[in-house]
Amino acid sequence: MCVHVHLATGLPAGVLTWVILQPAHTLVYADATLARSGRLTAAGRAAVDEALAAVCGQTLAAAATPCQLRLAS
Repeated sequence: MCVHVHLATGLPAGVLTWVILQPAHTLVYADATLARSGRLTAAGRAAVDEALAAVCGQTLAAAATPCQLRLAS
């Protein structure tokens, strides 16, 4: 499964990550405060890993594969 992490503002109060499973992709919206200069901080990566583990049972490193749709374009 490919995982796309998007930095977001305006997530509901207290929500740092939001995971959406789709047939071709897994989308993770991470609060922008979890990143510095557009890259996840260690705390941000931990939050994304925790969210992915809760939803699909895998961490980012274990779940991420190249995006087949992106490779096709």
